[in-house]
Amino acid sequence: MAKQSIVSQPDRIPLTALVSASAVLLWCAQPPFGLASLAWIALVPALCAVARDQITRRQWWIIYAVGVGYWLATMQGLRHAHPAMYATWTVFGFYLGAYWFTLLWLAHGSLRSQKTRIPPWISIAMIGVGLECVRNYLLTGISAAMIGHSQANVPAVIQIADVFGSYGVSYVVLLVNTAIAHAWIHRGETIIRRFRPMLVAGSIMIATLVYGAWRLGQADQDVDASGVNIAIVGRDEEIIFVQDASRELEIFDAYFRGSMEAATAAERDGVAIDAIVWPESMFNGSLPWLLIDENSINEGDAEQAETLAIIRENRTQFTRRAGQVQSAIRRVTGQQNDPHLIVGCSVVRYQEPLQSFSGIVHVGQRGEVLDWYGKTHLVMFGEYIPLIDYLPFIQSFIPPGMGIERGPGAKSWDVNGLFVSPNICIETAVERITPNQVTDLISREQSPDVIVNVTNDGWFDHSSIVSHHLRSTQLVAVACRRPILIAANGGPTAWIDGSGRIVERLRSDLSGAIIANVVTDGREAWFLRIGDWPARAMAAYVMVLVVMQWRIRRRVSVTV
Repeated sequence: MAKQSIVSQPDRIPLTALVSASAVLLWCAQPPFGLASLAWIALVPALCAVARDQITRRQWWIIYAVGVGYWLATMQGLRHAHPAMYATWTVFGFYLGAYWFTLLWLAHGSLRSQKTRIPPWISIAMIGVGLECVRNYLLTGISAAMIGHSQANVPAVIQIADVFGSYGVSYVVLLVNTAIAHAWIHRGETIIRRFRPMLVAGSIMIATLVYGAWRLGQADQDVDASGVNIAIVGRDEEIIFVQDASRELEIFDAYFRGSMEAATAAERDGVAIDAIVWPESMFNGSLPWLLIDENSINEGDAEQAETLAIIRENRTQFTRRAGQVQSAIRRVTGQQNDPHLIVGCSVVRYQEPLQSFSGIVHVGQRGEVLDWYGKTHLVMFGEYIPLIDYLPFIQSFIPPGMGIERGPGAKSWDVNGLFVSPNICIETAVERITPNQVTDLISREQSPDVIVNVTNDGWFDHSSIVSHHLRSTQLVAVACRRPILIAANGGPTAWIDGSGRIVERLRSDLSGAIIANVVTDGREAWFLRIGDWPARAMAAYVMVLVVMQWRIRRRVSVTV
């Protein structure tokens, strides 16, 4: 006897139209449109489409193509960075499209199965979160445009990220989608069978909102201003891969003028600036911070002695220039002490072989460099090329200057009693990086009060990539329960509180500064204790389903 279909009546709408509708709705729910409410129904058409008994191989290819198109549209900002990035953008589209395909492929298997112990409407939501977890780890990870990020500007919804991270928000949104799809798929059956999942999903959604309101209420009651004012400077300077010394100095001068404008505004408001932050690489000015182990130098060797002398002179010039910036700001504001500088700047270590880092340099109140931070999470195809040592012919296609080293690890810096954890660029945009850094610092009894991110998003020409970065950071702020300050070139210069709310933001195409009187957040973030293990468990569930589904389909094809 043929297996009875769970669909009560045939669907007349073409599968391609339904799957395409879901892709369009999901794209509209994220930047550039950001219509958050659409995310709650975006996947319903596609789930209804794959509930059919038979889907041809051609239709599966169409489903994959729609997924590729969705991700190409979502990530199109990547292509602006360099002509070679068109290839990277295309590869990302085909790679990420596989997650869309896998979600609907496994959803089809779950909806068709009569033996599963987990109801499909629960299973599919788990699959969606599990796949997000996989792509946040695989090939160094990419977290942009997670389902949960669609709710970044709905504070009551995203507060559960302090327990489950962005994954928790994604799960709730996916569960509502699957419950609505279930009601449509079973529209010929009893009301109880049709709407029981919607009752459960609705209850979880209400619980999420109640929890969110409670946590927001706590934040509004426990306001603890640190008394430390940090100026984050943002501009929109044009960036190219290879910049000569004169262009670097032009950018430095532009940011110096921006800092003086911030100092003038602070003086007008009677505010002292405790620290000033410049975006990634904007402090270079053809003068990177140089490192060397002087104990390894044989000063009797003329060549080594000359190298050491050059490095010492470079460091002297660097600190002299930093001191001039500090004293200029102090004179304008009238404050007694120089402000700390937390500035994006290249760091080069002289050894064999030479090491270069995308770095942040911390200059103290006396003009001396206290410490530096090197970016720990590098962008594949942007900052490193996998297997390049084994494929030397690729070198001819790579823009000059690409290739940096990973930094030594998380840092926590004391800025007049406020502990600041620095990181760079997408380290606030990959779900696990910043929470892992904060957890590491807590274990070392160096718990940060605020996270400072410096980034150069000028590569992306004001595309939606910039907004995806900001939304990821908002969810990370909740997951860590720490405010995050972003200083960006051509990107989201913003002050985000521990609830993920944007306190103040500069438009990406404008220049200016935000002076943040940092408010510390005393609420505990359980996500820092639990981590992403629930999402990992769902990722393992996905792996099991992939194997089972592949074996079933292989067995069916052999039988036929």
